Order: sequence, then structure tokens, then C-alpha cells
Amino acid sequence: MKPTTENFRWIIGICTAVSLGLIVVSLGCWGAREVRNDLSEAIPLIGAGAVWLLAARCLFPWLGLDIRDDALERKNPAALISLCGALLAVAIIYAGGNLGEGPSISENFFSAGLGTAIWLLLWLLLELGARVSVSIAEERDLAAGIRLAGFLLAGGGILGRAIAGDWHSASATLYDCFHDGWPVAILLVIALPVEWWLRPSRRNPFPNWPAGGLIPALAYLALAGMWLHHLGPWEGMPK
Repeated sequence: MKPTTENFRWIIGICTAVSLGLIVVSLGCWGAREVRNDLSEAIPLIGAGAVWLLAARCLFPWLGLDIRDDALERKNPAALISLCGALLAVAIIYAGGNLGEGPSISENFFSAGLGTAIWLLLWLLLELGARVSVSIAEERDLAAGIRLAGFLLAGGGILGRAIAGDWHSASATLYDCFHDGWPVAILLVIALPVEWWLRPSRRNPFPNWPAGGLIPALAYLALAGMWLHHLGPWEGMPK
């Protein structure tokens, strides 16, 4: 059965709902004490999270991929997978910025904004260095879409953890973000030659997606997982 626009629309909708659900669960389980004790306090943060996801979607086309054009109208599975990974990564970062105690909501937005900005820069550098959007949007390379999803999720996980924790000051948040989030640079250094090597070519116009997509994506996620295990719980994490 051929994929339809409606199928793709449903998948994007489910991914968006899962992203919002991730934010809700993280606030309910690990948010500030007043948020955990009274979930009505979480409503502004959840609403802001929805706006955060929408704003991120509007920025994706500047990085070469558009949910409407590439995933829905062109029914491109590679674009669908990579953009779903991007949405989930943004949700992880936003959730991380809302974990821990702080004096006001503005500190949450500062942390989430810092993590999101670095994540977008990470994606931009990969795009400038490897033109991964061409492989996905034009070549419709499923392996490239899976790799990008894994890369973005791994980067989102590292940065989300790097900005999580109790608020002390803007300078302390910046320090923690770079001190705990620097492995995203290693991810980029690995991903660039991987993209150069595995992109579609005349010799291999249709790369094998399990070997060329799933394995690298799982490797990115494994590296992120090992780093998160190394860091352990964030400061102020509820017991």
C-alpha cells in the first residue's frame, strides 16, 4: 500500500502528541516541587512547550527540511523520520530546561533556549558540512533520514541533560551546559565523515538503510546514552 498524505499527517500528529506527552510527564515526575505538587502550575509550562515545538517546526525549513513540503506533500519517508526525530529532540531539550528548582519561569526559558540554540547550531553545522538535507529531500535516502534522526535525538538528549538541574545563575547555567554538553561536538565530528561516506552516489545510489542508517543512528544514541550514564542524576533530581 502506497503511503498517503493522510498517513503522514497522522504520524506527524502522533509524534507531536508524544513530544507534548514527554513534556507533561517530565514536569509531573521531575519538575519543580510546586509543579509536582500542583499540576495546574504546569499548565503555563505545557502551553509554552506547545509553542516551543511550533516555533521549532517553523525553523526546520531554514535547515533544509520542511514538514509540510517534504514530509506531507512529497510523502517522503526519509524526511518524515528525520523530522519526527527533530520534534522529539526539541521536546527533550525543552523538558530538560524545566527540570529542577528555580525562582521563576523565565529561568526555565533561558535554559531551554540555550539548549535549543546549541542544538540548532549543531544541525546547521552538519547541514553546512555534509548537505544532509539534499540526501533526504532530493535523493529521498531513507538511510540518511534515519541517521539524521539518531543524530538529532542523541544531541537533544545530551543537551537536555546538560541544562537540567537547579537554577543558580545564568553564568552557572552556561558553564553547566558546556561542561556537560561538550560531547555534542564529538557527535558532529563523527557524523560529518559518516555522511560523506554513506551519502547516495553513482556507485551506491540506494544505500542500504539498516547498515547505512539504523546502525549509525543507534551508535549515536549509544554514545549519548553512555555519556548520560556517566553524568548520572542532575542536581536536585527528585529521589
